[in-house]
Amino acid sequence: MKYKAYSLVVTFFALVLSSEVTAQTTSPPASFQIGGQVTQRLNIDLQKLQKFPVSNENVTFFAMGQVVSHEYTGALLWDLLQAAGIKTDPNVKNDILHKIIVVTGSDGYESAFGAGEIDPEFGDNQIIIAYAADGQPLGAEGFAKLIAPGDKAGGRYVSNIVTIEVRNTHPTPQ
Repeated sequence: MKYKAYSLVVTFFALVLSSEVTAQTTSPPASFQIGGQVTQRLNIDLQKLQKFPVSNENVTFFAMGQVVSHEYTGALLWDLLQAAGIKTDPNVKNDILHKIIVVTGSDGYESAFGAGEIDPEFGDNQIIIAYAADGQPLGAEGFAKLIAPGDKAGGRYVSNIVTIEVRNTHPTPQ
């Protein structure tokens, strides 16, 4: 019986230590995918992201009870989605309003936006995929971080982006 208890304790600590080693050695993603309801899937790394028109946003938000301010540099999410080509049905009035954009980080954190929020013809919110904060690389937040400047608490910010997916809110007729 003592052997079984000892074995369970050793196994438990081995699992804890191995998960800590894995967590510490996991590096941020070097690229992210744009997919879903798009005409062409894209793989975006830092060099490709920096080729898009530059957008700078001064952002102030509350984090951990403090006011935080940064100037983020990146590309507009809308510009990236235009490069991938959002699929819309020309026979459906304002079909872009039936699309949502889901951004996922390497930790599984997700944030969603209505395509109408960022479409210049509708909401024109300047959501950016940042690659620098205050003129410096993002570091532990990965090479790309989604920034929603109008969010007061930064709850829809996504670090270490791995996917951006365009989804349709209406089922596609068969």
